[in-house]
Amino acid sequence: MNHQPFRDWLLSEEKLSADQTLALQEHLQSCEFCRQTEISWLEVESTFHKIPQAQPPPGFTNRWQAHLSEYLEHKRKRRSWIIIGLNAAIVIVLLGLLTSQIWSLIQAPGPFIVSWFTRLFTMVTIYYTLEDLLLPFSWSIPFLAYVGLFFLVGIISFISVLWLATYRKLSFARRIL
Repeated sequence: MNHQPFRDWLLSEEKLSADQTLALQEHLQSCEFCRQTEISWLEVESTFHKIPQAQPPPGFTNRWQAHLSEYLEHKRKRRSWIIIGLNAAIVIVLLGLLTSQIWSLIQAPGPFIVSWFTRLFTMVTIYYTLEDLLLPFSWSIPFLAYVGLFFLVGIISFISVLWLATYRKLSFARRIL
C-alpha cells in the first residue's frame, strides 16, 4: 500500500481540503503504520510545545549591538586605511613615472619637442584636410556647425563605447551569479 501521500499530509502544516481530510481519516482507520506515525508526530509536537524557549541573558541585545557597532567602525577604519594606502601607492608610482619623464626630457629635450611638433602639425594637417573636404558645403553650413558636429560625433562615440563596456560588465556579472 502507498503510504506516501498520507504521511505527507500527516507531517504537513498546511490545511487539508475536505476530500483530503476524509481520505486521511479513512486511511488511518485501516492502516496501523500511518496511525502510529500520527500518534508519534503528535507526541513530538506536544514535546516541542512543552519545552520552554531559551531566553538570552540580560543585556545580550545591548552587548550585541555594541559589538556590532564596534565591528562596523573597525571595518570602516580598515577600509579607510586601505584606500589611503592605495592612493598613496598610486601617487608614488605616478610621481616616479613623472620624474623619469622629466629626467629624460631634461637629458634630451630634442625628441620630446619633435614629438610635440609632429602631433601639432598632424592636427593642423587633419584640420585643413577636413576643411578642403567640406569646402563645397561651406556656403550652406557655418564653420562652427562643423566643429560642433565633430564634437557631437566624438561624444556619441564615447557614450557608445561607455555603454557597451557597461553592458558587458553588467551582463558578465549576472552570468557569474
